Amino acid sequence: MSGVNRSLNRLSRQKAAERLTDIAYALTTGGRLKLGDEEEVSIPAADRVALKFATRSEGGRVELEIELSWEE
Repeated sequence: MSGVNRSLNRLSRQKAAERLTDIAYALTTGGRLKLGDEEEVSIPAADRVALKFATRSEGGRVELEIELSWEE
């Protein structure tokens, strides 16, 4: 995967939790994770990944950004 691909989906809280569970499962098992209709990413079977959090709050809106990175 090269470049930056961003997407925004509006989901129910339950569906968002299910997506996060899918990501957690992929991290646990390695393999491929489907990100959208046509995009997938290989999740490493490595023991270590970098995890970064960023939060922002403005005018009643809260944003949580989670970034995972690893060497392929």
